[in-house]
Amino acid sequence: MGSAEDAAMTFAEAAAEALGIEAEARELNQIDVGELQSATHFVAVTSTFGDGEFPDTATLFWESISADTDRLGHLRFAVLALGDSSYEFFCNAGKLLDARLEELGATRIMDRVDVDGFYQDPAKVWTTDLVKVLAAERPGGAVKMVAEERGEAPVRERHAPVEVALTVNRPLTAPESDKQVRHYEIDLRGSGISYQAGDSIAVHPCNDPLLVDAILAHFGVGPGHTIADHDHPLGVLLREHLEIRTPSRALLALVAARTADPQAAAAMRAEPPDASWLYGKDVLDLIRLADLSLDEVVDTLRPLQSRDYSIASSPLVHPDQVHLTVATVRYTNNERSHGGVASTFLAERCERLRVQLRPNQHFRLPGPDVPIIMIGPGTGIAPFRAFLQERRATRAPGRCWLFFGDRRRATDFLYGDELHGFVESGTLTRLDLAFSRDQDTKVYVQQRMRENADEFYRWLTDGAHLYVCGDAEHMARDVDTALHEIVARCGGLDAEAAHAYVNDLIKAHRYVRDVY
Repeated sequence: MGSAEDAAMTFAEAAAEALGIEAEARELNQIDVGELQSATHFVAVTSTFGDGEFPDTATLFWESISADTDRLGHLRFAVLALGDSSYEFFCNAGKLLDARLEELGATRIMDRVDVDGFYQDPAKVWTTDLVKVLAAERPGGAVKMVAEERGEAPVRERHAPVEVALTVNRPLTAPESDKQVRHYEIDLRGSGISYQAGDSIAVHPCNDPLLVDAILAHFGVGPGHTIADHDHPLGVLLREHLEIRTPSRALLALVAARTADPQAAAAMRAEPPDASWLYGKDVLDLIRLADLSLDEVVDTLRPLQSRDYSIASSPLVHPDQVHLTVATVRYTNNERSHGGVASTFLAERCERLRVQLRPNQHFRLPGPDVPIIMIGPGTGIAPFRAFLQERRATRAPGRCWLFFGDRRRATDFLYGDELHGFVESGTLTRLDLAFSRDQDTKVYVQQRMRENADEFYRWLTDGAHLYVCGDAEHMARDVDTALHEIVARCGGLDAEAAHAYVNDLIKAHRYVRDVY
């Protein structure tokens, strides 16, 4: 969502201003590894995606530098890694890049910094420290630098959170569905936020008051109880400022050291912690495993994070609103009912909320005459509803092909009437559907791709841009596999040539993903 992009550009600007040197901020995929042979300094900022992988805007660079054996003994480097320690492979991409540069003989300007969660303050400190080190060692001449990040020509408007009203909250799934997806509309009037189709909105939620009350009851204190070095009473801290749904690694370490349950201790001490044991557990589940004081528990809790959602509307149609498409997360674990922090906040407890814009410069519509293929099952439909609204509003002549899927057509066909309306108006050229539970054999969007492989490949050869939105763990991987198979079979290419073809799509920003 532009965090690494913003941090890297901030550093490049600070280096240029403070040191009077040449600095260029570029997406990693746009850097040829050979360019590092002519640079003296390389400063990289990267987030981590999926199972410890590089984000899409850096995968080609990592592939190249992993295979390249040319030494970089002349190069000095620094890495800022952005991540979230609640995920198994915390800051893994930054760690991999830092280690590979050292392996190729490059020398660190200073040690890698790993950022957990909110990046802005740690990134500012990192920028200041790095500029000071460079200033101290500078011999007086200009230093050529390549400063990396995740984006090109970005709009660097980083909105602070603003309070807005939630005006519409309605279900999209039928009552008999085995899940709940809801449509939300947020009033932006007076907020100062202006957005583009493809952007996301960060929702700043409040924690479930029932979970807050249960934690307070566990320690035998009321919401007005105060904690040293904290400005807010405990009830406010737990409700609005601290992460209590997802336990921090610091809390895992504390509980592991004090619990009398050897199985639990082993699961929490594992590196990374045992995900299957941790699945579904929250802070209350963990603090019940050991005799802990309130103060030491609070000291382990991370700040409450915002949750990002793709915007499901076009500003050309809804300039004063953003629409969201959100699945409400609910489950039972250890005989306790749990819910997603932001999704249940929106569904059950929200009339006003704080939001901020997350510009996504990579997930943009191409020119109006360029064909587009959109693959967005489930809530992945959100940005493509925005794209279709925009193309209809501008009467864009470019062809549009949407692959949508979900469990059952009768209960889970999100925005079904609207999608058929886009077909009838001519905005949507093709609509291919995959409802997995409507027949004995499950059918998914990647199977619809393979069934239409020849036409799919013709669209690509005609210059179509391919967009994927939705589940990263399974859907996006399966779609990527299908894409490689289609390119190989229909293009008459071997696996290596098909891989190169898809890489060219990525580099040209013709294959982009907004997956989570």
